[in-house]
Amino acid sequence: MPYSYSRLFTELTGREFENRPVFDPPVLAPLRKPIAESTIGLFGSCGAQLPEDPPLGETEDISFRLVPSDTPASKLVISHQTRVRKWAVEDPNVAFPLERLKELEAEGIIGRFAHTSVSMVGSIQRFTELVGQTVPAIKQIYDAQGVDLVMLFPFCPACHRATAVIARALEARGLPTLTINVLWESGQEMKPPRACFLDFPLGCPAGKPGEAAQQRDILRAALQLAPTFDPARWEMKTLPFQWSADGSRAWENEVDELYRNGGMSIVLQHIQAHKAEGESLVGREREFAIRCNC
Repeated sequence: MPYSYSRLFTELTGREFENRPVFDPPVLAPLRKPIAESTIGLFGSCGAQLPEDPPLGETEDISFRLVPSDTPASKLVISHQTRVRKWAVEDPNVAFPLERLKELEAEGIIGRFAHTSVSMVGSIQRFTELVGQTVPAIKQIYDAQGVDLVMLFPFCPACHRATAVIARALEARGLPTLTINVLWESGQEMKPPRACFLDFPLGCPAGKPGEAAQQRDILRAALQLAPTFDPARWEMKTLPFQWSADGSRAWENEVDELYRNGGMSIVLQHIQAHKAEGESLVGREREFAIRCNC
């Protein structure tokens, strides 16, 4: 069974994980070109940014930062404060695969990697503003670069919701997207367009730290699947990779321990910020899906 964050949340807090909207399937925007001829854009919600730029807020920050494609991963700062950030701090490519996409461009797997990528901290529930203000600005950046397909990499559980909203809104505006989820339950609830599931720890939607070859393989596999999604039937396609070569799922215990040892207290602080500044999508799924088209 895939890792369940809602199970852990209930175990550690004694209450049910409440914010669980269930969306209808999205309408897919047609892919514009074969992947080998396409310009690929990158979106990450781990808060990868340049150290000289104004820091992204810890939660409810609907602004974003731009990252040039020639930026070395070693220069990036990870602004998201979740405890599952540990792997991205070690290797930003696990959540913001800037260097891997450049390598896929050099291999000819993709036509071109967009020269500017977009990064946010995805601990956001200001969904109306996100769709009405941030998404149009992000789309303008991708459109100016001739992006044909945006790859999105959600980071924490809240990021999976916010990133799915962004993906659905970009898709509704005619820009195709491809998301790699690591949280099965959130993917099933939010139904982002062209969703792939990677059975890896939270915080690692693009692979294991230090494993460049594996990271490239994951991206290749997801891109190969992009043209195979059926517009008439939503599904989340599973990527055939294991965190450990022997199939061990000891990583689940490691994720649990990160939340037990301070991670859940950060989550509860963020939940208070969400309640004060954000909004719930539960019961408003169809209304909000229409808003994504506006």
